[in-house]
Amino acid sequence: MALYLVHPGVDLTLELYIDPAREEAVCIQWERVRDRAIRQTFVRKLEKKLEHLMAECMDWDLKEPTPAQTSYAALISRKLGVSIPAEAAKYRFHMALFIDTYSEKYRAEMSKYETSNNKDMERAQALVAEKLRSDPSREKDSC
Repeated sequence: MALYLVHPGVDLTLELYIDPAREEAVCIQWERVRDRAIRQTFVRKLEKKLEHLMAECMDWDLKEPTPAQTSYAALISRKLGVSIPAEAAKYRFHMALFIDTYSEKYRAEMSKYETSNNKDMERAQALVAEKLRSDPSREKDSC
């Protein structure tokens, strides 16, 4: 038995072969779903599973961006003030291009903050050390 997926808008027809045991089960299931409400439930369930399977079978570049890619792109977007292209939000390949394009600038921008934070941290530590050295109450505690 073959099942057909048809998309007339792009002249696409996929013929999917299933083994005879599965064919028999599908025929029995179809007999059970004569009632329209039950059939709709079955169809919705099948649609969800098929959508997931199709996404799994797509080439890597056509899959949705990974959560890690999306998070990193959001950081880059906020920090550099650039918007994420619509194609990048849909496809892994375009997201990788976006990240590749802006990651160097993002890292450079972040290193500025790390350097300034390090300087601030050193100044704060020096102030605390100075305060501890000049604090007269510390001399009384050490006796």
